[in-house]
Amino acid sequence: MYVGLDARTVTGNISGVGNYLKNVIEAGAFDGHTVSAYYDGSEGESPIDIEVPDETTLKWRALCLPTRITDVLGSAAPVWWVNVSLANALRADDVDCFFGPNFVQPFTFGGPSVVVVHDMVHRRYPETHPMVYHWYLRTFLTGSLWRANHVITVSENTKRDVKSYHDVPESQLTVAYGAANETYRPRELSGETINRLQKKYDLPSEFLLYVGNLEPRKNLVALLRALWTFEDDERPPLVVVGQEHLTDEEFAAEYQRCPFTDRITFTGYVAEEDLPLLYDLASVFVYPSLYEGFGLPVLEALQSGTPVVTSDRSSLPEIVGDAALTANPQNPSTLADAIRHLWFDPDVYERYRRRGRQQACRFSWSRTALEIAAVLESVGSSDHNRHTSVTI
Repeated sequence: MYVGLDARTVTGNISGVGNYLKNVIEAGAFDGHTVSAYYDGSEGESPIDIEVPDETTLKWRALCLPTRITDVLGSAAPVWWVNVSLANALRADDVDCFFGPNFVQPFTFGGPSVVVVHDMVHRRYPETHPMVYHWYLRTFLTGSLWRANHVITVSENTKRDVKSYHDVPESQLTVAYGAANETYRPRELSGETINRLQKKYDLPSEFLLYVGNLEPRKNLVALLRALWTFEDDERPPLVVVGQEHLTDEEFAAEYQRCPFTDRITFTGYVAEEDLPLLYDLASVFVYPSLYEGFGLPVLEALQSGTPVVTSDRSSLPEIVGDAALTANPQNPSTLADAIRHLWFDPDVYERYRRRGRQQACRFSWSRTALEIAAVLESVGSSDHNRHTSVTI
């Protein structure tokens, strides 16, 4: 089968979607097929290094937008790239199936297609996106789901959200979870490594760890309020890894008035090679997010053998199973109680450390790749026609 792939997410500085695509390629999702990976070469970016399996034939295709198009359309130029440049290339190459790793597919391409939906944040929490981008997502996701022959989601929760907002038949929905990279694992760090990390990131010897963007949906304000409930001499230090994505005024105000700012460390961006080591150093991982399509940092912590406290909302209970303590993220006292159990009780700590490793084994890129491969085979070998309407 000849597969056309939107590969823009694996150029430049890749995001979570780019990591998902990179890993499923390397794990063999496209084995036995020839893949044309199209990307926007207008800005001079090139694809990252991907270890392509011998059974996959991967051809990179740069599609550059004319300067006049970028000058006229500005930030809307990607819409032209998808619906004109990419669509023309797919037709010219006579691909058997299009694969969109981040929900987008050309309105102007009528061939068989499979798209991946990672979350429905724009519908559940529309305030997390600027209004223009919210309507872009709402319009283009709706169009993609209407045209797609099959939709892959990264969790059962995202699948339910897709069904809640869009008229997609159950038979055309498949869950293919993500996974944590193998670099996340328990390890004994040398004293030299520990000292280097503590000095580089100003880390205390024991700490709670949060990893992720700083934005209202991540609900760090509830974590601060949970820490308020601890006695001063028992309050765990907190290390926050991540950069501000959207201004969280409520969190900023709470932080300004709290008397224990000296026990909170903001590291900002952490080098890729250091992040797994911080999970190993952390005593407890805390993730009180209100909504996640998958929740990769939680899985990274479980796989690292770091006990987890997380939210009882969206996909998070599905990912952690009984291997973490879950709490109502809008009730700081229950969040604090969960932290206390892991921080002060060695037996509870050890129990969840062990369960976390067992739970993490349920997720693997090879399993994800097999699930995607089965969908591609089904779509590529069948005469699919969808006549289902999708609600905007």
